[in-house]
Amino acid sequence: MSRALIGLGSNLGDRAEALDHAVQMLRALPQSCVLAQSRWHRTAPIGGPAGQGEFLNGAVLLETTLAPYRLFEALQSVEDRLGRERTERWAARTLDLDLLLYDSVTLKTSRLVVPHPRMAFRRFVLESAAEVAADMVHPGIGWTIAQLLEHLKTAPAYAAITGPPGVGKSRLARALAESQAGVFLPDPLDSLGGAAGFPSGPTLAAEIELLDRRAALLNAERWPNRDRLTVTDFWFDQSRTYGDAGLDHDAKPTFYDHWERARRGVLAPKLLVILEPPDARPPTPQEWTLTGLARLNFHVHELTTGPVLSVRSATAAEQLAEVCAAVEAMK
Repeated sequence: MSRALIGLGSNLGDRAEALDHAVQMLRALPQSCVLAQSRWHRTAPIGGPAGQGEFLNGAVLLETTLAPYRLFEALQSVEDRLGRERTERWAARTLDLDLLLYDSVTLKTSRLVVPHPRMAFRRFVLESAAEVAADMVHPGIGWTIAQLLEHLKTAPAYAAITGPPGVGKSRLARALAESQAGVFLPDPLDSLGGAAGFPSGPTLAAEIELLDRRAALLNAERWPNRDRLTVTDFWFDQSRTYGDAGLDHDAKPTFYDHWERARRGVLAPKLLVILEPPDARPPTPQEWTLTGLARLNFHVHELTTGPVLSVRSATAAEQLAEVCAAVEAMK
């Protein structure tokens, strides 16, 4: 049998009654058994329309032989039978059941994404989940639920925004810092003349200088404020992506060695945001250039140590709303 972690929430009507009924219905699912149930936690609504009531949230650990899609359909059926209406995103709801984890399965389709794409940075999800499945591992990150929760509790408030050139990273980073009364730290690449500073492509000396400037800016031992949000329009490890794509083969070993040494003293982000163009498509191998997403996404999964949010919204306002909700959910 497989273990499935289910998140529950309600902020309409008799919230406790709705959640209790949902658990009863989960206990009655075929080929399934509820192994553990968390307490109900009171949480403020995040994102969505203003004026919503407070949520009750919790989690259930389920043992089941139902396949992920069948379990997902069963959860939706429970929601429907208890009066769930699907209208505006993040709107008030009588019941919300999310399939957070299913063993170590990773799925990404138009209907179902597992692990849940926002669970790793939602403290209200992790606090309940840690009561019933603290040792369960997030397969995309490699951390347990307990480790993810500890990260949100202890990591300095630092969000890094990365993505290909031209998608508006700096605009979003500035807007996020302003909306949260935080601090914006621009990429030192700007002081080197930006992409125009490499008219013939990046050189080893220029890339190493950029590494050193980024490392100095993100030095963990000299981080100025752990509680006030700091936002950068770059991620230190993106240096690996661009160096890998642009440097000559003979220069890469020296660059990798310098990157590895500089990285040891760099503060990792509490949240990494990947900003993608709305019409992004995976580039072909021949298109893996400095503007491609393929190398960046590969290195995100290879190198990141913590929660990641991918944003592909159509407008700047939607992008900001998405990232602000993520930052609020970490608190």
